[in-house]
Amino acid sequence: MDFPGFPPDQQRVTGRMLPPPPPPAKRVAAFDLKGTMAPLTVLRLRSSDIQLVDRQLRVKISQLPHMFLHAPVLIDLGALEEASPLTVIQVVAILKACKLVPVAATNVPEAMRATIANEGLGILHVAPSAGRVRSLDAEIDAIPDPDLTPGPERTQAAAPKPAPVAAPRPAPAPRVHLGRAVAPAPAPVITPPPYAGPVVVRQQVRGGQVIYAQNNDLVVLAPVNAGAQVIADGHVHIYAKLRGRAVAGAKGLVGARVFVQKLEAELVAVSDAYMSAEEIPHALRGKSAQIWLENGECKAAPL
Repeated sequence: MDFPGFPPDQQRVTGRMLPPPPPPAKRVAAFDLKGTMAPLTVLRLRSSDIQLVDRQLRVKISQLPHMFLHAPVLIDLGALEEASPLTVIQVVAILKACKLVPVAATNVPEAMRATIANEGLGILHVAPSAGRVRSLDAEIDAIPDPDLTPGPERTQAAAPKPAPVAAPRPAPAPRVHLGRAVAPAPAPVITPPPYAGPVVVRQQVRGGQVIYAQNNDLVVLAPVNAGAQVIADGHVHIYAKLRGRAVAGAKGLVGARVFVQKLEAELVAVSDAYMSAEEIPHALRGKSAQIWLENGECKAAPL
């Protein structure tokens, strides 16, 4: 039996019509490949003494380990007079042991390109511009220095130093004049300096910037982008989205807290404890939250 309007291959001899074939599935792109300029921490090697590199790197990172936890690192071989493949292999092992992530190398001699690739590192042919590179050594050394001039990629917001308070002098012994005791002069009244208030940041904190409030609280009124870090010896208040890293109680204040309006952080830390992005409760992602220290561990709860 023939059915008008349908080709013969969609008919059966029994007279029952087959359904039309489904339309071809729409092809979906599996990925996007784009170029980007991400902030990197640069380890510029100046010595081939691996033990010296290991010792000094661990000392520097121990000053503020949360800042560089799982941070991507670019290894710069340009300052080495003689770089060997073994040196690169050992440096990569040291970085991984310090919980840093080596991602690429620059100023690589032609004879070492195969070694770099075998270690899983990319080769950066052109040195990044100064606006996109952070110095590991300079960044750590900058943390305790409140007088450092802010630069385009590292801003240090330090609280003003309080005026020195003179220690009280012991009361002088009473003087005797013509057989009568003379009362000592009253001690001068020392007025404490006025409270200057917390350090307030009103502009967006870009990737690669480090803002540090020394001996004070830090208030951020704009987003903290991925790759940026905000640090305070006291509390950290962020009234915007946090996508970078935040550290409160950087010098060991266990009662410090981090308050965030929208938590999407790479890492949050209080004193010596931290909570990575994977450890942040899913229910708090993108929500207002606070982070504090309890029994040596970071805890998080909604605000």
